[in-house]
Amino acid sequence: MVGLLKFFLILTVIVYIFKIIAPFIVKYLLNRLSKKMQYFDADLSSSPPKKEAKKTKVEMGEYIDYEEID
Repeated sequence: MVGLLKFFLILTVIVYIFKIIAPFIVKYLLNRLSKKMQYFDADLSSSPPKKEAKKTKVEMGEYIDYEEID
């Protein structure tokens, strides 16, 4: 019984600490993502647009219409 109570006490403390620290971690990760997206956007705008490769039309074959015979 004491072990279970000790477990829940430790779990409660860990969750409480995580609730205090979580906003700082999220803010750090969002700032980091924002900086990466700015660099990514700058790379895209500085590079010349790529020409699209011409698509070749692949012919499947002749269409055959079947009729039912009674």
